[in-house]
Amino acid sequence: MSRFKSFLKSFFLFRASLTVKFITAMFFLVLMGAVAFGYFFVAWEMTHRQDELEEEGRSIANSFRSLFEYEISLKDLSFVQRQVEIIAENENIVQCALFHPSGRKLAQTAKKDAPLEPHLIHFYTYPLRSDDGELIASLQIGFSLHRLGTRLDELKRDILLVTLGLLGVGILFTIILTRILLRPIEKLVEATEQVARGELAQTVDIRSRDEIGDLARGFNQMTLQLQESHGDLEQKVEERTRQLEENIEELNQARNSALKMLEDLQAAKRELEMVNRELKDMDEAKMKFIGLASHELKTPLTAIKANIDFILSEKEGKAPEYLKSYLLTIQRNTNRIRGTMDHMLDLTRIKSGRLLLYQEPILLSEVIGGYINEMKPVDKKIFIEVDVPKDLFVYVDRGWLHDIFINLLSNAFKFTSDGGRVSVRALRKDGTVLHQIQDTGIGIPGDQLEKVFEEFYQVDGNKQGGTGLGLAITKRLVEEHGGRIWVESILGEGSVFSFTLPIA
Repeated sequence: MSRFKSFLKSFFLFRASLTVKFITAMFFLVLMGAVAFGYFFVAWEMTHRQDELEEEGRSIANSFRSLFEYEISLKDLSFVQRQVEIIAENENIVQCALFHPSGRKLAQTAKKDAPLEPHLIHFYTYPLRSDDGELIASLQIGFSLHRLGTRLDELKRDILLVTLGLLGVGILFTIILTRILLRPIEKLVEATEQVARGELAQTVDIRSRDEIGDLARGFNQMTLQLQESHGDLEQKVEERTRQLEENIEELNQARNSALKMLEDLQAAKRELEMVNRELKDMDEAKMKFIGLASHELKTPLTAIKANIDFILSEKEGKAPEYLKSYLLTIQRNTNRIRGTMDHMLDLTRIKSGRLLLYQEPILLSEVIGGYINEMKPVDKKIFIEVDVPKDLFVYVDRGWLHDIFINLLSNAFKFTSDGGRVSVRALRKDGTVLHQIQDTGIGIPGDQLEKVFEEFYQVDGNKQGGTGLGLAITKRLVEEHGGRIWVESILGEGSVFSFTLPIA
């Protein structure tokens, strides 16, 4: 069954005209119908004929039984033989025999022209019984099937002729019917090909009230919608084209503006590079001047400071009291000027790339106490808290580590009022040493936190003085060691300066 379905599927998928497919399908249908009808009719004819032969044999047996109602009659074998031969004279009978109940043959006859092939003879055996049901004998009659075969051959020939006639009529009818049915379909195919070539104004005049008519009406509706869609599409294309042209024009204008802007930017870049070169030259000249001036001023300032310190030490005699206040003022300002000059010299060395680092492992707990004592003010009481592990080493330049802490501690003590607190902490973090210097001073406004590390920058409202270079130098020194520095502050509550240095 599956093979038959597969055959039908491949047949209808085969590329051929519908007429050929219909004719082929009709041919197979008529052929299968003829085969089925012929098989049924032949089988019916054979069964009917065999029933007739059996009925004829039964009639002969009944007639024969009436002659031998008594067993004594069977002893006359010549009489029995004669009766058997009379039975064999029937044109349909070719053999006849009578058997005793014991199986012994009592009489037998056969026509001379009787066929020898068993399949051409149909044997029927009829038991002969007495009125009380006792078996008297068995009569075997052999009917010739020759006439039946001839009849079946004639029947098959008639069926074949009828089948051929039906095939001819069916093919003719199929051709006429398919031409009638396929004409609208051919119109649809032709119109579809024209639509495929772009000729959208196509309709088909098919008014039948069947599926093909529905298909034609759907096709006409589709072509109308295609025409409308095509018109809308052309309109949209024209609109998009116009918009595209406008956009291209705007892009050209923007391109020209961008080119002009680029030329202006290039000119501005050249001017900026020129200004940068001039500023760089000026900065280098300024740094050279600062370095030279600081160096030249440092010697006389050192002499002045030494003499003032010597006078105030009173080793050569006590200084007059009215001069001490003036001498202390001179000493304080001399120290401030010298600190400013040191900062300027440090900044000059950093910017010129002449900063040298001699890094070594330094135990923080040994040096931080000295830094605090060096910067701890004597004119106000400030609580100092130190939290540094005793075994924590940093890998830095000893001199520059001193300057980093001095600058940060100086700011912390400077901006912390009497009774305030300054905390110094250090701990290991992410393979570095994190340092924190926290004060309870005036704090820094949030909008100035990013500017405190700029050169010469001072927080608004700072009344403590200073050069504005300490934090800038500190930032450069921390970064030269591979660390980073940042500040967190709350105005009015204090600040926390944090920085990292490499761990030893």
